[in-house]
Amino acid sequence: MYFAIDSRDPKMWLDDLLHAIDSAPSANWFALVDGAFDHGGKPFAAPVHCHPLYGETSVLRELLPASPYLLPLDGMASADRRAMVGALGTHCQGRPMLSFVASWQPAVCLVELWQPCLQPVVVGDDTPYLLRFADTRVLAALPGALSPEAWDRLTAPLLQWCYVNREGVVETLPLTEPRSEPETYPTEPLRLSQVELDRMVEVAMPDSILDFLHRDDPDSLPLRDKAGIHRLVVRACVLAREHRIESIPDIVALASHALITGEAGLRVPELLELLNESGRSPGELGERLLSVRKLVVTESDSRR
Repeated sequence: MYFAIDSRDPKMWLDDLLHAIDSAPSANWFALVDGAFDHGGKPFAAPVHCHPLYGETSVLRELLPASPYLLPLDGMASADRRAMVGALGTHCQGRPMLSFVASWQPAVCLVELWQPCLQPVVVGDDTPYLLRFADTRVLAALPGALSPEAWDRLTAPLLQWCYVNREGVVETLPLTEPRSEPETYPTEPLRLSQVELDRMVEVAMPDSILDFLHRDDPDSLPLRDKAGIHRLVVRACVLAREHRIESIPDIVALASHALITGEAGLRVPELLELLNESGRSPGELGERLLSVRKLVVTESDSRR
């Protein structure tokens, strides 16, 4: 599987995270780890007790072997905390599976409060949807994809939520301010609109395309600047939406074009003319892009 995540030494963010933890000593701090990325492999050897979100009492208990879990970061000496978080960061390095939360609640209560958010239902047909918010690719999109009400519901037990982003550094997610602990927490399942679900599918498209291209040809994608590669594919997907291109093969072809030609290849007038053409059959964009690609390469060569 191809992860469009830059692999950076956790030393880049470790000091800032530990300072944040020390600055909020009254909060309960946890690492949230998506265990699905270790499923079938070697999990992190945590020196503290882990609290799986898909536990024995969860409706998702059958997924326990791949469950996200909380690792408490409190109650240990500073040196021990630094060593554990550093080792955890190294274990997760280059994979979208690590975030950190500060909560009013202890681990057992936070796990319980999050149960209604793990499998929200889609309004209208009550279809359950697995919301994998421990996957940082999903998590990063949620503040914009979810309604403010849904985002507030998910983050209600938290004072802070930060994650290791695509550039391999820690980024803090926006939470509604001021923060105060709710008197009560809802117990019914989180409900998502079809619009919210569509936004999440839309945001996930670039990663799906990159994974498809990697499986089709493992040597086709670079191993460096993966965050930049993701930005290029995002730009191609945006361009496809702007021109109402819905055929998956055409979207993949446009993303491949972007990866070959770079940002410049998405700006040439010939491409915009092609995308604006009416009457083009779904699935034929890839072949038509070859002529545009030749123009981009020729123009690039002429500048050398």
